[in-house]
Amino acid sequence: MQAVFNPADPAFTADRYATYRTLRDNAPVAPIEVNGHEAFVVTRYTDASRIFKTPSARVQPHAGQFPQHIGTGPASEFYRLSLPSMDAPSHTRLRKLAGAAFSARAVATLRSRVQEIIDNGIDRISDNKGEFDFVAEFAARVPAEIACRLLHAPMSEAHTVLERMPDLNAVLSHGGITPEKLAAADAAAQFYIDYIGDLVDTLRGKLDADDPVGALLEAEEDGSRMTRIELVITLVGFFVASYHTTLVAMTNAVYALSTHPEQMNILRANPDLAGQAWEEVLRYLSPVHFIHRYAGQAQTLHGVDIPEGGQILLGLAAANRDERFIDDPDTFDIERETNRHLAFTAGGHFCLGAPLSRLEGHHLLRTLPARVPNLRVTIDKPDWGPDLSFAFMRSMTVAAE
Repeated sequence: MQAVFNPADPAFTADRYATYRTLRDNAPVAPIEVNGHEAFVVTRYTDASRIFKTPSARVQPHAGQFPQHIGTGPASEFYRLSLPSMDAPSHTRLRKLAGAAFSARAVATLRSRVQEIIDNGIDRISDNKGEFDFVAEFAARVPAEIACRLLHAPMSEAHTVLERMPDLNAVLSHGGITPEKLAAADAAAQFYIDYIGDLVDTLRGKLDADDPVGALLEAEEDGSRMTRIELVITLVGFFVASYHTTLVAMTNAVYALSTHPEQMNILRANPDLAGQAWEEVLRYLSPVHFIHRYAGQAQTLHGVDIPEGGQILLGLAAANRDERFIDDPDTFDIERETNRHLAFTAGGHFCLGAPLSRLEGHHLLRTLPARVPNLRVTIDKPDWGPDLSFAFMRSMTVAAE
């Protein structure tokens, strides 16, 4: 079947949301070729939400089977043992263990430290005069420090140890992958597997079971609930979950508020709207654009036949602007009362890191507008990058005068 749109087309990367609107209206199930195979892009909210919650929908083509484009090296090992790439029963077992790290109780213990890290980051940028890169000075540094705090990694390494994290996106994304990108992903995966493995060894015997990492160490040490490599990959996954998407969301938040000054003024006048504002940022500029599932059975959706085992790309960013479900979706409105977005997905793989993201986002948006009231984006047009799944700005020039 002929592909309906080409994600490599510069017109798509220049204005993704215009393409998503066209797809929702004219081809809500759109065939596409990615990494040498056919997939089906789903862009309407109701369809994506239903598939996320369909028990037969899988994250593996078939049990124990993985896509060829991830190779056979360290990046493949990271992919295969990561929670987002697991189906039951392995996913059920490991998610139950890993869930303790992001429970309401665990996140509450991090609150004061997370707020301190964000406040320190705001102190740094409030001292800047003239233009500076918000990503380099704040959005990359603050989540890195929080990730290191979560994993008890040395804070002195926070600014450098996570620099390779974007290289892992090549195996997690759904765009084309080159041998060079796969090699970089393999190198990054091996680095993090070694780094976290060494960290685990230094933490043994030093953390009690009430600590999120301590609880996972205990599960691994008893030899029955988690293997060492599962522990290491799970903790690498924590790095991914608490760093990259938060980096993107914080950048998007400043961009959205700066380009909608009336909304910034509303937030500054009413800091209690910070929680709603964060949810609106996640809806309006979703940090992740596509998540995949595989069809558990053959089906026909909007007249398109999807075979059993067919890959379905669920468009989070597209669904979050579906006017069939959300009123006035292209308007950025922090006072929006109903905001059932899919930025954290839905169903059994709902994002474990959502409570931590909300803690970070709420404090950032409660504090930043008051502390740096004149912060504004100075770039003419953002460069969201070419990646199909992970559209984000690697830099964003702002001024705080």
